[in-house]
Formats: sequence, C-alpha cells, structure tokens
Amino acid sequence: MLLDRIVRLLLPRQGQFFDLLEGMAAQIEAAADVFAELETVAGHAQLDGIAARLKEVEKAADELDRQLHRELDRTFVTPIDREDLAALAKALDDVVDGMEHSATFASLYQFERLTDPMREQVRLTGKAARELGGAVRLLRRLGDPEAGHAIALTIHTLESEADTVYRRAVAALFTDHLSPADLVRQKDMLFALEGGMDVCEDAMDVIRSVVVKNG
Repeated sequence: MLLDRIVRLLLPRQGQFFDLLEGMAAQIEAAADVFAELETVAGHAQLDGIAARLKEVEKAADELDRQLHRELDRTFVTPIDREDLAALAKALDDVVDGMEHSATFASLYQFERLTDPMREQVRLTGKAARELGGAVRLLRRLGDPEAGHAIALTIHTLESEADTVYRRAVAALFTDHLSPADLVRQKDMLFALEGGMDVCEDAMDVIRSVVVKNG
C-alpha cells in the first residue's frame, strides 16, 4: 500500500493538470459570454447584475487555480515545469479577473450604458478571451509548437485594434467638453477595459512560451 502511494506520487498526473487548465479555459469563455452583455446594457440595475454574475465566474476560476496549486504540492513529476504551470494558472485567472474588474468598475462608476468605444473594447476583449480558451485546449498537443500560432496572431491583432480604439477614445475625451467628473470616470473605464485586453495577450504569450519550451 505504501509503495502504491509512492508510485502515484512520483508518476506524472498529466490528465489532472490539463483538465484543470481546460476548466479555467471554460471559465474564461463563460466570463466572455457574460461580459459581452455589456455591449447592450441599458440601465444601472442590469449592469449590477452583469457584475454580480461575473463575480461568481471569477470565484469559480479562483477555485480551479487553488486546485491546480494543490496538485502541484502533491505531485513530484509534472507534465510541464511547475513554474510554468503556476504561471499559466495565474495568467488565465488574470483574464477572468480583468473582465470582472471592468464590469465592477462600470457598476461603481454608475454607468447606465457604455460609450461606443467602450462597447467596441468589450467586443474585442470577449473575442480574444474566447480565442484564448481554444489555445488552452491545444496544450495537450505540446509536441506541436505551431498549433497555437494562428490563435496567437488573432489575439495580437485584436489587441492592436483595441489599443487603437482606446487611444482614439481617450484623445476624444479632451475635445468633447465633458465635466471633470465624467472625463475622469470615462478615462478610467477605458483604461480598465484596455487592461482586460492586455491580460488576454499576456496569457497567450505564456501559452506560446510553454508550447515552444516543451515542443
């Protein structure tokens, strides 16, 4: 019995790690679906509801992150370097956090509806998040370093588009004769949404690095 336990400890538990990462990918996609509702939100009550639902998804992603770290503590041999697994889990969790943070920010700042540039940022971020979910599922194919190349390129393109939207929107704020309070809240909201896109690209960079390293 003791020998069996030692063998189980030493042998790679590949399936469990990939299952947990794919579980986090599913939470990213679930968050993206809820996040997309910000494009058509009409009223503060609806916005509060979106923020609350994203908080639940964020909690589920956090739990998967904790489970992955518990597995790291229990497993001697891992299919990917433990530092890389920890970095992957953090990067994926950050993506859900970014969407949840933006929605909560919009709620706290009492938006009734988002501006056109903000809605465009939401659309681009949601698309990048869904692409990222597909990239995570390619991690089981570590022997194919080109597997996620197209997804990486797509996410990079989406991030560039979102960056352009952000810069133009911020520049326009200073010519739209907004009140000081409204200028600050719109600028902060645009910045929060930009951060949500940036973490999608950061997570894809981590995935590509792991694939290349283990290819």
